[in-house]
Amino acid sequence: MKKTRILTLLVAMFSLSGFLSAGEVLDIKGSFDAGLTGGFPVGWLPNKPSWWDDAATVGLNPIDGTEKQALQVTSPNQGIHLFYAKKWPVVPGNRCVIRAMVKGTGSGQLGVYTYPGSGMFAKTFQATEEWTAFVAEMTIPKLNPVTGDEEINAICVALVTNPNSSVEFREVTAEIVKP
Repeated sequence: MKKTRILTLLVAMFSLSGFLSAGEVLDIKGSFDAGLTGGFPVGWLPNKPSWWDDAATVGLNPIDGTEKQALQVTSPNQGIHLFYAKKWPVVPGNRCVIRAMVKGTGSGQLGVYTYPGSGMFAKTFQATEEWTAFVAEMTIPKLNPVTGDEEINAICVALVTNPNSSVEFREVTAEIVKP
């Protein structure tokens, strides 16, 4: 009887945890298998001129032992931002969860731009020589962090390579989880 209760409790907890983490998956083409267009991954744009360095390089590298590719962004002088060129609707309290495998030198960030206005939320990672899973989870606040007076109603996903860094990104996914 006691084992049945424990098993029932474990099944209920497992089911509930899946229910709570399930969200709207955002199609951000984070496998980078569509190639480059105009020097950038299909669907991704540079945040020029504010968060761009003309000495930066962007390219796709084959991943050893697979037919997949990784996005490599090298930033010699300043932070480099690439963002996926689609806005998704959100409401305050939604969470955006971005996952990626990363490696390289220096550091980078996974984040979201908020709209209206020009706010950004991001989580920083330290790159290593080995592929490492990184998860950034951000709760969307009510007001834009820059202006403080505009209610956030949309986001787009951003990948950042910090100054003096070279980072590879692969298997980038994002989802919006409602409270």
